[in-house]
Amino acid sequence: MSSESLEGKVKNGVGKAEAAVGEVVGDPGLALRGEARQFEGAAEEAIGSAKERLAKTAKKARVAVADAADQAADAYATLRVQAQSLADTVDPFVKQRPYAALALAALAGLVLGALFAGGPKVIYVRPPRA
Repeated sequence: MSSESLEGKVKNGVGKAEAAVGEVVGDPGLALRGEARQFEGAAEEAIGSAKERLAKTAKKARVAVADAADQAADAYATLRVQAQSLADTVDPFVKQRPYAALALAALAGLVLGALFAGGPKVIYVRPPRA
């Protein structure tokens, strides 16, 4: 419990007592001050609770971000190893058969281009209305 929440509870209790004494004694000023102190205590208590919740949420967010960063680092390391393995496999092939590698790259480029282009386009032209 934060100090603001604790202060708020104390002020709220003192305000209730002050308001009760003011009503028993018949002093409207004392009763009004007690109610004002109750309101102030309730506000401080609410602020303290909000700060506590915000701190808990921030802590959870920090943990979530740290976990995501760890997962991203693990994924990057895995992908780096896989890319290095692929490079170690492809590099000797390219050095031994450069023309075959060039032909395969050109073929792959044509296939990917055809896939991304979406195939042939058909455009219909309607004759103008008379």
